[in-house]
Amino acid sequence: MFNKNELILDKIRSLAAHDLATGQLLFRLTSLEEPSLQCTAESEEVTDAMGSVITTMYRAKKATLSATNSLISLDLAAEQYGAKKQVAGLKDYTYGNETDNDAKIEDYAYEILTPTDGKITLAHKSSKEIKYIYSIVNNEIGTMYVAGATASAKNFVADNETGDTTIITVPEGLTSKIYVEYQYETLEAMKISNRASEFPRAVSLVVYAYFKDRCNENITYSGKIICPKAKLNPEQIELALTSTGKHAFEFNMMKDFCDETNDELFSIIVSQ
Repeated sequence: MFNKNELILDKIRSLAAHDLATGQLLFRLTSLEEPSLQCTAESEEVTDAMGSVITTMYRAKKATLSATNSLISLDLAAEQYGAKKQVAGLKDYTYGNETDNDAKIEDYAYEILTPTDGKITLAHKSSKEIKYIYSIVNNEIGTMYVAGATASAKNFVADNETGDTTIITVPEGLTSKIYVEYQYETLEAMKISNRASEFPRAVSLVVYAYFKDRCNENITYSGKIICPKAKLNPEQIELALTSTGKHAFEFNMMKDFCDETNDELFSIIVSQ
């Protein structure tokens, strides 16, 4: 028999989120800081004719699991936005999916290039018409030039017909560096789209943890927090766009409304 009361929480190892219907792993977080499990309930006082409290009735239990991931997680961000992370080369980014080599992502790029023999060659083939290029003067954006049928003093020509890249014939007499922005298709990219009409889905959670024996720290126990149903809170999502930025999140736990025999919000399991 294994029966313990007071334990030392060593660390949270990871959080795994699963599809409610299939149990498939959706995403996993491994660098959790300041995790917190909070429970609340609504209260209502029952009073007598004199206003004295007879008892307090409690109802509407709620539980939330919040933490901050040390690293920016693209899988977590996609779930917070209610989106799917697109991976180029894959039809549908799920674990165990099939490859589709035509599933490209349209990426954006800019280049600053110096003309050679009146031409510049981009690193990729542009997927859409390049309408403008710009000269660089004293490290600043200078004159704007417009795409034309032939190269002239004010026009350039972008050739997309040959090879795996785009070759631009620059305006006549232009020898300074050129700034070009363009779009191209690639199989080496990921994409997340945050749409106004999409919100997080319900998932199941398993939080894995380590515990230490309070009398012997050399003894380690395995712990889990099991949540049958939870949703990410989309009310406030912040990604700190710095190298030291963190990724905060909060799950609202809920019982399965359609399961009248089980109102479990979460369970804590500790095993030897």
